[in-house]
Amino acid sequence: MYIFKSTIQLFLICSLLLISACNDNSNTGTKAVKATVPVKSEQATKILYITSVGWFHDYQQQIKTISSNINQYMNADIDVIVGDIERLKTTDFSNGYDLLIYNFCHAAQRDNELLQSLMSPVVNEGKPLIALHCAMHSFQYSPDWATFLGLKTLRHEQQRSFAVEKVGNHKLIADLAETWTLSSDELYITISQDEGIVPLLQSYGIETKKQHTQAWLYQSGKGKVIGTTLGHNEQTLTDSNFQQFIANSIRFLVIKEPEVAPETGYNISLNILTEGVNYPDDQEKKCVIHNMFSIGGEKVKSCVASQCTDTSTLAQCTAQCQQDNPWPVPETLREACQSNELTAPN
Repeated sequence: MYIFKSTIQLFLICSLLLISACNDNSNTGTKAVKATVPVKSEQATKILYITSVGWFHDYQQQIKTISSNINQYMNADIDVIVGDIERLKTTDFSNGYDLLIYNFCHAAQRDNELLQSLMSPVVNEGKPLIALHCAMHSFQYSPDWATFLGLKTLRHEQQRSFAVEKVGNHKLIADLAETWTLSSDELYITISQDEGIVPLLQSYGIETKKQHTQAWLYQSGKGKVIGTTLGHNEQTLTDSNFQQFIANSIRFLVIKEPEVAPETGYNISLNILTEGVNYPDDQEKKCVIHNMFSIGGEKVKSCVASQCTDTSTLAQCTAQCQQDNPWPVPETLREACQSNELTAPN
């Protein structure tokens, strides 16, 4: 009888030990699986980046810098259109992309078909847009462009170092410093802004003695726009707060939550869609810019001298002269500069 009870007790003890061992193995196994499963790589954001050859900015370098910055924060497939106005006017260029980035400078451009083509994917189709720096100074002949972006600005203060500070507590800027200093940029002067915009960043202008909006969120028709007037040069584009702001803007517009970066880093593909891009050299830039200001300025100056004789209406008359006497688009002067028909002072 004693032997029988001992046998049963031994059996129970072994069973309990076996169950305990199984449980321990099961827990250990689960932990091991969790530790070895790689972080799921998020789907690449498809971005169409539209720029130009650049007369006042090094847009060739900016393609590399901005795409590299984006690659620090997410997987991205970036296609680039450089100039290529006919493509923008005649094709459904935005089809298939999650997001558009406009980083060009078309201040003297008066091609209304181009303007409408650039606005349509956002306003009519709801395509989200990030507009950078001189995109805000583009299409100055038309009030529609400023209405589209939500903010009007036509000039900037002298390039210098200045502080940028957050406005409000929108989640877009939650992880940025409350205030930081840019080593060198152009502070764009806000003329007016739509009451529907959500200001995100601002800076104080030394020359104008007032605050100016430097970044904002805006509902433009069916699509959301995030604009920033910052980004004239490499010092800003490589600033960590600026980089974080652009990454936050992309994620906000495409409704993606940030994930832990995989150990191998994020992946990016960069594809220049425009073939045979011919960027101007320094001498071409100097010639084109000089003659653009010279030709355009002389037209306006002559108009003002001959038509704006009433001092009480001088401002309105000058504005009309500027409207009626468009400055030449830089690209239209390039061939004359290349052939030395137009030159610039040494």
